[in-house]
Amino acid sequence: MVGPPAAGKSTWAAKLLERPLPPRVLELSHMLLPLMDSSRPRKGMMQARSLLIRAIRRVELDPDNGGLPPLMVITAILREEDLFPLTDGEEVLLLLPPPDQWERQFVQRPPGHAPGSLPMSLEEARRWYDQYRGWKERGLPMTWLAAGSSPILEED
Repeated sequence: MVGPPAAGKSTWAAKLLERPLPPRVLELSHMLLPLMDSSRPRKGMMQARSLLIRAIRRVELDPDNGGLPPLMVITAILREEDLFPLTDGEEVLLLLPPPDQWERQFVQRPPGHAPGSLPMSLEEARRWYDQYRGWKERGLPMTWLAAGSSPILEED
């Protein structure tokens, strides 16, 4: 699941965990938390995200792991080239609220809202919002989730 910061990805995923057969949920920023210094950005973090996505794919798509519940990886910041093309068994969920709603959510989110995430200016967050909106407009292979929608993923 991708979407700009404060789109509601963690909230949406938390609803999935209430289902009878919930997926496994992994927030990419939580994996990177030990490497981060919240007072300043670290060089190499985008490359680290890319490498983590490759490692997760390698483990998750191994045939011996086929019996596990689905895995949902959540991230607010991921480059297109780190995600596409998709392979069999992968799906991208894009959570992209309307711009005015998203901006309100971003501005109103409490400090320390997401462990493992670095502080981000509204200007930088808008760039990510615009990037993901571009993915949607270009028709990249993904499922667009409307803000406020309920988790309706198929259950096994």
